[in-house]
This record gives sequence, structure tokens and C-alpha cells, in this order.
Amino acid sequence: MDSIQLNSLKKELVAQKDPFILDFRLEQEFDDGFIVGSIYIGKNLNRYHRYLKSFTNQSLYIIHNSEIEETVLALNKLGFEKIRLVTGTIDAHSLSEVGLLDLIITIEADELAMDLPFDDKARIIDLRQEDIYKSGHIEDAENIPLEEFMDVGTIAEMEEQENIYLFSNEDDTTFAGSLIKRQGLHNFRKIKGGMQEISNTEKIKIVKDTKEPIK
Repeated sequence: MDSIQLNSLKKELVAQKDPFILDFRLEQEFDDGFIVGSIYIGKNLNRYHRYLKSFTNQSLYIIHNSEIEETVLALNKLGFEKIRLVTGTIDAHSLSEVGLLDLIITIEADELAMDLPFDDKARIIDLRQEDIYKSGHIEDAENIPLEEFMDVGTIAEMEEQENIYLFSNEDDTTFAGSLIKRQGLHNFRKIKGGMQEISNTEKIKIVKDTKEPIK
């Protein structure tokens, strides 16, 4: 495996039709600033690997913090052979300087409560498993479990004019958000916090489809 500095990466990305970049930093670091078109993985390679299998014939760039040897071995097992490590400082400032900055817009529960009454193009997507979704979800939220969301066709059905709100745990919403961004859609928000916090927020109605407790 060889490496490449951030300031040299842009030239290579411009020359490639569809570069594939995986980011293994923490979720908050990714949300605050990531390379345009990259996919968030964090510490969840075992969970998200199914999505990656269709890209094994492409050259792979990775952004990593630690345990690089183990990650490379795991990627090799998935079928990736050409792997390049992006080195240097990876943050909003450095990415902005080279023109590669993108970010995930996040909102808290109270901000969601203010947005929804005035957003007639809102589409709330709940990425949790169906049984958990039924135990308590935001009114009018659509359940698309993450396993289904990883299908490119699911994202392709989204409309540019829709304002997407994603809800699940922090890692899954960031992962799903990065998939949406890679497909060229940018009108979405990541809802932060858990269902209990949201249910305690005034003006957000929670619907239960079962008698199970909210998780």
C-alpha cells in the first residue's frame, strides 16, 4: 500500500471518472468535514461491507486514524487490492483549501420541531429495523432499514426537490448521508439524538405501532 498527500489527491480525483474513497475517522469528524464523494465507515466495516463489494475493481483511497494494518487486511479480504492511504491533516480547513470540502448538516430535536411545520417537502426516513421503528417513531416517518437503504436503487428514487431528514443511530445516519451525497443529492439533514430525546421535544409527535417500549 502506498500513500498520497491531500494536496496531490485532487489532481488524481479529477483524472478519475468515479473515485472510491472510504473514511474511517470518527463520525463527528466526518460530519464536520470530509472529502467530496467519500463514504463514511468509521469502525463499522463489518456492518457496511455489503455495500462495498460492488466497488472492489476500483482503486481505493482511505482516510484512517489507527490500526491501519488490520483495516487493509480486512479490505484485502473483501477484494480490494489497490489501496492508497491519504495522509496529512484532514479537517474542514485543509479540505476547503484544496477545494475538496463537503459536510453533513445536522439538526437537534428542537430544530426539527421548528422545521417540520414549515417544510411541505419534508421526507423523514427512519433507518432502524422495522420492529424498533414500530416501537416508536416520528409521525409520518418512512421506515427504510439500513440494509435496504444501501441499495443504490433506493437512493435513486429520491427526488432532488425533497428535503430528506435521516434518523437512526449517529453512525448509520452519517453512513447513509454519505451515500446520498455520493449520489449527488444534498438536500438532507441528519437528526441527532435518540428517540427518547425526540419524544420529549414539544411539537414532535411520536407514533407507536406496537406496545413495545421506545428504544
